[in-house]
Amino acid sequence: MRGSKHGLCRAGYQVRAHEYAARGRELPQSKLTDDIVRRIRENKDRLTASQWAEKIGVHRRTIDGVRSYRTWRHVR
Repeated sequence: MRGSKHGLCRAGYQVRAHEYAARGRELPQSKLTDDIVRRIRENKDRLTASQWAEKIGVHRRTIDGVRSYRTWRHVR
């Protein structure tokens, strides 16, 4: 396994690659933080997805993905 960062062969890494992928704030282009994601899901201000999107500077579908746990699943 020379050169293997995670001690796995290529096939083993490909099966488990999602475990090693960068998530959320680890990505340089991320505009959201764990705290913002929690606030979006709580939505105490009762804002629409479009209002959140405009406020943060992301697309409305980004907010929809956060709310439905399609994205940012690692944040609870």
